Amino acid sequence: MKKLWKRLGALALAGAMVTTMALGTTVKAADDIPIGAVLPLTGSSTGEFLKAAMEVAEDIINNSHDLDWDLAKNEGILDGQKIALQFADHQASADVATTEAANLLDKGVAVITGAYNSGCSASVATQALEYGIPMVCGSSSSASLTDGTTYTFGSIFNRVAANDEQESAEFFEYLKYLNENYDAGIEKVAIAWINNSYGIHANEMFEKYAKETGFEEVASVSYEASSTSFDTEAAQIVNSGADVVFQASYIGDLTLFAQAYSSLEFKPKAIICYCGGFQDASFAQVAMDLGANNYAGGQACTAQLADKLPVFSYVNDLYKAKTGQDIDGPALEEFASVIVAAQAIQAAGSTDPEAVTAALKSTEFEAPYLITQKIQFDENGQNSVMPAVVTQLIDGKYEDVYPIDDYTTHDPVLE
Repeated sequence: MKKLWKRLGALALAGAMVTTMALGTTVKAADDIPIGAVLPLTGSSTGEFLKAAMEVAEDIINNSHDLDWDLAKNEGILDGQKIALQFADHQASADVATTEAANLLDKGVAVITGAYNSGCSASVATQALEYGIPMVCGSSSSASLTDGTTYTFGSIFNRVAANDEQESAEFFEYLKYLNENYDAGIEKVAIAWINNSYGIHANEMFEKYAKETGFEEVASVSYEASSTSFDTEAAQIVNSGADVVFQASYIGDLTLFAQAYSSLEFKPKAIICYCGGFQDASFAQVAMDLGANNYAGGQACTAQLADKLPVFSYVNDLYKAKTGQDIDGPALEEFASVIVAAQAIQAAGSTDPEAVTAALKSTEFEAPYLITQKIQFDENGQNSVMPAVVTQLIDGKYEDVYPIDDYTTHDPVLE
């Protein structure tokens, strides 16, 4: 909080403050409301896709759209003010994320978002806490960010995506469902995980829920982010005799694992993926080229649901016009982070950090682009409305296979 006054001074100079008068009226400057976004914009295409999704959110907020959704119908928030996204590149480095977040906060952003990589999100949140500015995290999944013990971000931190504990619980319920309804015979499970904050906590949750649900863990294989070949790690997984493999991987390493599994003619009954590589739309082509229909994982949504979710369909069309591909789970969650930031400012009636922070914790946010239709944060900042379903890549399409409800688009396919 020691940098809060410096930050408030920057906001005042930028003309973005909203002053509440004694009689309750508000006087708003005509300037845009700055929202910061720290993303991995170099090193892979992922960051550019996340940025595109955030820009779609900016368009939805700032301009009038023919949708049955007040936020999209209206132009701007707070009686017409527009938001202005300010991007920074953390280059997948927690240290760089710290510096870039501080730079944005010094400029006076009203809310900060990001940062995809869980370790980088922790760095951004640490800076946001020091400045007293609320953060809306879109797609980072590490349970440590909102477990209430690992970090003490207090009320400033809020995450849209399911964390790896929520995902683990759903994944193992899915395996039980496959055994009970498809006679899958799944007993042994293994995991391959990247040795960083994301992978470490995914592995911890995998081990916890495997034990709680009675599945036998036969291998836990870690690897370094700098690795360029996974033949050895893939062989360890294959030799473990696992019926189902879990992956905590990004797009590059998951692609190399998939190719290694294929070369070893390894066809487990399912390969269950935590957020990251599986959700990158480019992986659909990888799986299809390999003739693999056994990849599954959590997703905030899928293009296969477009006819059931008109607002999602509209958002997906805008995103596809910018990128040439359907929006994936992390991109939709980053879209949501900007939407929620604007909704919180609107609910607070100002850009006052304390008011926006309070609004984030007390408001149920309308989210017609999600199956859940809403987002609500608990006391630790976790979206308490489970924002993900299990999807499976079947013939190159992300099909919703679990839970079984009105949104299910396909029965599970077992190898």
